[in-house]
Amino acid sequence: MISYQVLQGNSYDVVRGLFPYSIGKYRVIITSPPYYGQRHYGQALDEIGHEKNAETYIKKLAKIFSICKDLLSDDGSLWLICGDTRRNHGKLMIPHRLALELVETGYRFRDDIIWYKKNNVSSSSKDNFTQAYEVILFLSKNEKCFTAMNRVRTKGNEAIRGRNKTPPSHLVQYEPENRDKEKIVKILAIIHNAKSKTPIEELPTTSEISLAYGYDPEKYCPTCYRKFKRHATRRRIGGHKHYPIFAVCNSSGKNPGNVWEIANRAHYGNEHFAIFPEALVSRILKFATEKGDWVLDPFAGRGTTGIECTYLGRNFTGIDLYEENVVRAQKNIAYAMSKIYKLNEK
Repeated sequence: MISYQVLQGNSYDVVRGLFPYSIGKYRVIITSPPYYGQRHYGQALDEIGHEKNAETYIKKLAKIFSICKDLLSDDGSLWLICGDTRRNHGKLMIPHRLALELVETGYRFRDDIIWYKKNNVSSSSKDNFTQAYEVILFLSKNEKCFTAMNRVRTKGNEAIRGRNKTPPSHLVQYEPENRDKEKIVKILAIIHNAKSKTPIEELPTTSEISLAYGYDPEKYCPTCYRKFKRHATRRRIGGHKHYPIFAVCNSSGKNPGNVWEIANRAHYGNEHFAIFPEALVSRILKFATEKGDWVLDPFAGRGTTGIECTYLGRNFTGIDLYEENVVRAQKNIAYAMSKIYKLNEK
């Protein structure tokens, strides 16, 4: 049974109120705090984003996420969708400065992911390029954190299927066959003992390397659709010795990388107008949590994180400063739960 709660109040005060019973409770924190100096969400005087300067804004956010760190499990992580702000014809570099501030509080900086909005609206500015991306800061509480890469792998370039009339099953080799250990040992010995002046024809060919490892050189990797003979390469490393590099792709797909092309989410009617897409949250949840985990969003808005938690079987705590957002998030999450119940009844 999935549980959720959406609490009203100042994020800092509400998070402090979760102590001591929620220490170590949350596997992940996913949120998008209000951007600096960009819009008002209501009339509250303590609304974040309207500080006198960027330094105060960053310090305030760092203070909130610093106490949030104790609510994370030992293998928990923090994900922040951040936008930058321009002043005096320059960017304030808020995501980067916030990341540095959070590292000072004890977080470990894991990655900065570029969320490319493929449906971005072109800017009319004559001085600056259209802002087509936002930054997702990925930080962890400790050196190691829970991850599940296989859940978020993406398929490779499938255009080759359209260019070749051969059935895909005949083109693709998913697993190695007849791996020849003796040949591998011989190949490694030849390459390891090769000198800088060793003629290239005396080194094993990429096709020979592929066959030794059990891959048909003329078949395609199921992830990137390059021929396997192109995966087996000769590469010069220090000392002018040749080493075989055999990059066998994962049959579940390829690592999605740290540039995520996801369309922005439109808002309708009375919805909260700063919405990040469900697909973005879904990818993070699949990668960084398991079913039954608790997830925290200190700036819940319409409850997008909570909605995706419901669909994926995670528990959720949301916080928002404004009552109308709390009510909206509760309704949206309840609606998502009703859809799940209806599907289960069928």
